[in-house]
Amino acid sequence: MTATSISLYLHIPFCKHRCAYCDFNTYTSLLDLREAYAEGLVTELAQVAGEARWPAHTIFFGGGTPSLMSPASLGRILDGVRAYFALAADAEVTMEANPGTVDLDYLTAVHQAGINRISFGVQSVIPSELALLEREHDFATVVEAVQMARQAGLDNFNLDLIYGMPGQTLPSWEQSLRAVLDLDPAHLSLYCLTIEPGTPMQRWLLNGRIQPPDPDLAADQYELACALLAEHGYDHYEISNWAKPGKACEHNLTYWRNGDYLGLGAGAHGHAAGVRYHIVKQPRVYLRRLQESTVPGYPLSTAVAESHAVSRNEAISDTIMTQLRLLNEGLDLAAFEAKFGQSVAEIYDGTLDQMLAWELVGVQDGRLRLTQKGWFLSNQVFYRFMLDEAS
Repeated sequence: MTATSISLYLHIPFCKHRCAYCDFNTYTSLLDLREAYAEGLVTELAQVAGEARWPAHTIFFGGGTPSLMSPASLGRILDGVRAYFALAADAEVTMEANPGTVDLDYLTAVHQAGINRISFGVQSVIPSELALLEREHDFATVVEAVQMARQAGLDNFNLDLIYGMPGQTLPSWEQSLRAVLDLDPAHLSLYCLTIEPGTPMQRWLLNGRIQPPDPDLAADQYELACALLAEHGYDHYEISNWAKPGKACEHNLTYWRNGDYLGLGAGAHGHAAGVRYHIVKQPRVYLRRLQESTVPGYPLSTAVAESHAVSRNEAISDTIMTQLRLLNEGLDLAAFEAKFGQSVAEIYDGTLDQMLAWELVGVQDGRLRLTQKGWFLSNQVFYRFMLDEAS
């Protein structure tokens, strides 16, 4: 990987069913667009890359449900990446998948097409919790999917779990953790449930069908996960992510190091060449926009809905808030000062001292890191490092 190597996020906006907690850009009635959409992504790749053939080291198919795309379509998209970008020979190529949407033939075919890492949305092993989330699989399906992934040569896989959900208990959370640990995944992502506006789950909360999540219980669940995963040899390298040694997600490290990444596909967000942008959300509009002839140039395609140059204050805030999420790496204070011409202490004028006094962050070996106390209050820490655009 070179210093200028980028990551590619490719959004697949199709689902068979929209889960109760989901507010991602997904559609359940547009499955007939899949082949045209794959061609659209190739067109967008060509528009963004131009003649440059930028070096790239990770690809991430997110969704939606990328495993609803045929292996041939995924292969066509990956051929497009290779045609228009200088993809590293050892590039990490991840695909999200719902456990019930794959079989051995499918996993073998996508592996042959170039997928070398898979992320299964497990969320829970408890039937009542899966029902609340409106997930369509059971845990037996997860076990089978993991076995098939291994058979297909996809040993590098992640499992997602959700904690902090209504009705979940500390014992039921521990049951989910121990069950997925028995599958010996390379990587685990554990997310605290957020009830998002406009979701069925928010309506259930408002009409009293479910009780609001208990933040104290969620903190206990997080603490339990930290202890249990440490016992099993997982490195807690990011607030919500654990990996076996050498198995951290390279793609997500690009985000957390505030590196450059291209977001392609309907609703995707990107950050490259000092610009932040997002793509139009509706897949049919996305495909129509890609037929326009006047291409803005890297990193933008004709399907961009909005873009802006990243200001100095935004870049400073982004750098601190993303890199503090990396619990081992943290923020390199000397590199920060070299980049922005001022130290963190100078820019924030007392905020850093306050965070240090409250023992939410610590400085060691020239790096600023969250303390264990700070893990639990990270949003409060990040809020204090946000700079007003006018300041």
